[in-house]
Amino acid sequence: MNPAIKKLKQYLEELEATDSFATVEEKAEHFGLIIQVRASIGQLELCEKFEIHAGSLVSVLPETGDIHTGYLAVCDNESSNSEYWEEVLFDGRQVQFSSGDLIIRK
Repeated sequence: MNPAIKKLKQYLEELEATDSFATVEEKAEHFGLIIQVRASIGQLELCEKFEIHAGSLVSVLPETGDIHTGYLAVCDNESSNSEYWEEVLFDGRQVQFSSGDLIIRK
């Protein structure tokens, strides 16, 4: 297991063991911290699962200028002629990407 994830899980256990708070505000802040740590663990696990690291290229799809225009993933079949391109399906379904979506290259 990733040592950072392991450390965060230990910290989460410590946080979850705390059950005494001086004020309602302190309790709310504590639970907010628990939520942040859980989210951080989830993000690190996602990156580990898909082998995304600090050197991965992350790009944002640019604005198209038209709210009705989107992006599709295609396989170019080694051709610059779009007639030979085939749409890539994800789990058998078309996925249309929008301006602002992230593209991550491992």
